[in-house]
Amino acid sequence: MKDNLAVRWWTPVSLRAVVSFGWISLMIALFMCAVSWMRGDDSGLTTAFMVVIANSVIVFILPEDVPARPVPEKFALFLVSGVSMTILSLSYILHRADSSVGLTLVDYWTAAPSMLVGAAAVIAASRSSRWFMGKASTEEALNGLARSRRHSGAIIQTAKQIVLIHLGIFAILPPLWTVMLSLSPGNSLSMDFSISTATLEHYEKMWGSERFWGWFWNSIIVSVATTIFGLTIAFPAAYGFSRYRFYGRKIGLFMFLIVQMFPGALILVPYFIVMKGLGLLNTYAGLVVAYSVTALPLCVWLMKGFFDTIPRELEEAARVDGCSQMQIFSRIIFPLSLPAVAVTCLFSFLAAWNEYLLALTFLSDTDRYTLPVGLASMVSSAQAGDSYWGDFAAASILISIPVVLLFITFQRYLVDGMVAGAVKG
Repeated sequence: MKDNLAVRWWTPVSLRAVVSFGWISLMIALFMCAVSWMRGDDSGLTTAFMVVIANSVIVFILPEDVPARPVPEKFALFLVSGVSMTILSLSYILHRADSSVGLTLVDYWTAAPSMLVGAAAVIAASRSSRWFMGKASTEEALNGLARSRRHSGAIIQTAKQIVLIHLGIFAILPPLWTVMLSLSPGNSLSMDFSISTATLEHYEKMWGSERFWGWFWNSIIVSVATTIFGLTIAFPAAYGFSRYRFYGRKIGLFMFLIVQMFPGALILVPYFIVMKGLGLLNTYAGLVVAYSVTALPLCVWLMKGFFDTIPRELEEAARVDGCSQMQIFSRIIFPLSLPAVAVTCLFSFLAAWNEYLLALTFLSDTDRYTLPVGLASMVSSAQAGDSYWGDFAAASILISIPVVLLFITFQRYLVDGMVAGAVKG
């Protein structure tokens, strides 16, 4: 039966499931190594590294089809790796339980997948021993092939859902923790949250704080001005790069990309010197100019990609009808460009709304602080001994509301604008 075609196509569905989920546990095991290394836990790092090795064997040792000859060595490796993963994961949990910090949610999350996959590998290998030995009968092969066809899609979908759930947890936990902290009484960082003790005192305090609202309106002024000023420059610049051919065009576009490669900290000192020379330090205008210049390259590229999709025939037909360039620009190009304008405006607004480093460098007057700098000053006060963590969390939730409202309001334009420049018309 070893050369039977059905036998060669049959890989036990249980083994395929173990390998599919083994890739997920391998990624988490690598994260376990990184966590142990950052903790300075040499013993935990050694154990985590051994889990990675055992997990790698399970993922890579499985042959793609039924071997033409018995492979007891692969069966033994698969079985031993499963046992090793289970034991090592359990020992990692016990080791962390004996540490000074004790077990945390991260320890359970990093060790549990390896333990489960290891146990599943032992069970799957035990039930598939005849497959490893090349002794599967034709009936077993046909039944196995039917099971594989029936369950393969479910295995893949389940693996994808597990990955998405993990990514979703990473995305949800930080804001969820912030919400819980903002509703907890007091100003400690304790996670002892209970619905029965939830309070809105931090929101009430921030809502009635003149200092917070001063920072809020500073951010509104700077962000709106940056959006208007940046769009006023980016819109005609992108149109010119898209429609006209002139000397230095390619170099100019290339320089826009080069500028985006420099980290913000690298241009901080030149910006400071320029702003000091212009007398724009500790002013709204200085921040608006700096933010607009920083966001300009990406805005130009976004809008140029959209302008490239607008057929030139529309402009040529408008010229034949007697429209001037300004009329073409205002009556045809701009209405068609609203999705791209929405994306560009939102990007400029968010870049200015969330920016911290330049605002911290340019602003020295507390009354002129934007929200990121103002909230950072609350954290500094908390680290110095004053407790503002609950107030900080409540303020963080409040400043996210305008952004959420913007996304909801311009959702249709955003979806159109993000894909508008993907295909050249």
